[in-house]
Amino acid sequence: MTSISKIAEMANVSKMTVSNVINKKYSKVSKKTRERIEKILEETNYTPNLFARTLKSNESKIIMLAIPQTMENDPYKNKAFNNPFYGELINSIEYNLRKSGYFFMFRFINGHEVLQKLIINWNIDGVIVLGAIKHEMDTIFKDIKVPSVFLDSYIDTDDKDVIVTDDEQGGFIATEHLIKSGRRKIGIVVSSLKDIGVASKRYYGYKKALKKYQLPFDSKKVFEGFPSLEFGNQIGQYIKEHKERFDALFVYSDIMALSMINGFKNHGIKVPEEVAVIGFDGLYIGELSEPKLTTVKQDITLKGEKAVNLLLSKLNGQSVSAEHHYLPVELVIRESV
Repeated sequence: MTSISKIAEMANVSKMTVSNVINKKYSKVSKKTRERIEKILEETNYTPNLFARTLKSNESKIIMLAIPQTMENDPYKNKAFNNPFYGELINSIEYNLRKSGYFFMFRFINGHEVLQKLIINWNIDGVIVLGAIKHEMDTIFKDIKVPSVFLDSYIDTDDKDVIVTDDEQGGFIATEHLIKSGRRKIGIVVSSLKDIGVASKRYYGYKKALKKYQLPFDSKKVFEGFPSLEFGNQIGQYIKEHKERFDALFVYSDIMALSMINGFKNHGIKVPEEVAVIGFDGLYIGELSEPKLTTVKQDITLKGEKAVNLLLSKLNGQSVSAEHHYLPVELVIRESV
C-alpha cells in the first residue's frame, strides 16, 4: 500500500502537506499543490489507515446521532423509521459530516451507561442528540464528556448548544389558518404532553391561537397517542360518533396527520369537506396523499446542516460559548384544509 512518504516524494512536497490535504485542511495548502496531491492520491488509490490515525491524534472523526428511546410503553419503538422525518434529517447530517471528512454513527439510546460506553469504546469525537426531554437530560445526557449539540430539545439551561424549530409559532399559524378558513371546532392530535418538548410547544401554539380568536378550549378535543394506522382509525371512529363537535384537526406531525386522513376515509368522513386536517413538518409524503396535505413546514435539511456546523465549530475551537438557534417555519397550503 502506498504510504504518505511515497505520496510526498511523488508530489515533491512534505509529508505534512500531504497530511493536510488528506485531512482536508485546505487553508494550509495552495490550490495548485492540493490538486496535484489529490490527483496522485486518486491514481495510487491511497487509503488512509484510520486506526493508526486515531491512535496518533486521539481523534476518530466519528460523530454520533443519539436519539433517546426511553418510553417502554411505545409499541412502535422498533418502527421509528416509518416516519420519513428521520430519513431527511439523517441524510442531511451524514452528508454534511462527510463533506467535512467525518464519519457518522447512529444509535437509539435508553441509558446513561450505554451512551458513555459508546463514546469511550468508539472514541466518539462529538454527539448530536435529537429530541431529549428533561428527565433524559437529567440522566442519560447529564454529563457528556465530548462536544454535543441538542436538536428539538427544550432545555432550561444556558450551557448547552441547542437548535430547535419555532414549534410554538408553528402550532399557532397552523391553528390560525384553520380558523381563517372558517373552522371553529378544532381538535388537536399530539404525542405525549407529559414533558416539555416538540409536542407540548406545538400544543401551546394551538391554545394561543384559540385564545387570540376567542374560541373555547375543550380538553375533550385533545388526543394523545403514537403515530399509527390503528390510532388514526381510533380517532376516525371517535369523530364519526361526535361529528357535531369537530370540523378540523391540527396534527402535530405529518406522518400522524396522514394516519388521521386514512382513518377518516375508513369511516366515511370527507377531508376537507367535513373535517379539515393540517400537519406539521413539510415532509414530501404530504404531496403524495389524497388530498394533498396542508402543513407547517420546517427546514429539516437546514436543521441537520446547522447541527453539523455548530458541532464542528466546537470541535475546531471556533466557538466556545453555548449557542441557541430557533429555525423559522412556514405554512404550506395544499388541499386538506
